[in-house]
Amino acid sequence: ENLADAVWNAMELYGIQESILAIMMDNAYNNDTLMSSLEEHCHDAGIEFDAKISWLRCMPHTIHLAAIKVFSCQSLLNVTN
Repeated sequence: ENLADAVWNAMELYGIQESILAIMMDNAYNNDTLMSSLEEHCHDAGIEFDAKISWLRCMPHTIHLAAIKVFSCQSLLNVTN
């Protein structure tokens, strides 16, 4: 919620609250709270914003997580065979 307040204040400072279509960030758990809190701020201001649709996950981060999973599974397969 603190992050959402900081982001909202910055958006207000630059007058871009109604111009934000999406926000790109990683998959960290605290970003769930950030996006849902931003959604509340937008709804309070009469701005249409859907946190689930507007959260663009960072593709390189997602690929990195997938690669780690693949390599960890590969090493498990090598150990058991």
